[in-house]
Amino acid sequence: MTMGADKVILLVDDDQAVLEAMQMLLQGRGGYVVHCAVGAAGAVNCLSSHAHVDVIVADVILAGRTTGVDLCELGRRLHPQLGLVVISADPKVEAEMIPERSLYLRKPFGGEELVAAIEHSQRLAGQLSADSAVSS
Repeated sequence: MTMGADKVILLVDDDQAVLEAMQMLLQGRGGYVVHCAVGAAGAVNCLSSHAHVDVIVADVILAGRTTGVDLCELGRRLHPQLGLVVISADPKVEAEMIPERSLYLRKPFGGEELVAAIEHSQRLAGQLSADSAVSS
């Protein structure tokens, strides 16, 4: 079984070319089910219509009022064990802007970096869920 087997990934960016490049990076590794959303509205629709998403990979800056950070926070509220990877090419984005227990990748990045971030984000999300269960 490959490292990414059965993981459902939601990629969110408002640049179709970036989405396609990330999709090819993941599908080239095998085992990932990849959904792409152009912008936040498409991602919200995808989150509400798909029964299961393991990880969101979202650009910080999206067209409209909803940011990738907003989207990740909404996703985490809907699905507490959701892994979050926030991406951006904007040098003004700082670690403090990124949701708790999520990962940040600066564009451009390679396939190995993306896969490692996805895998690590799920471990972080699992820790978040375990901490929530202990405090309940």
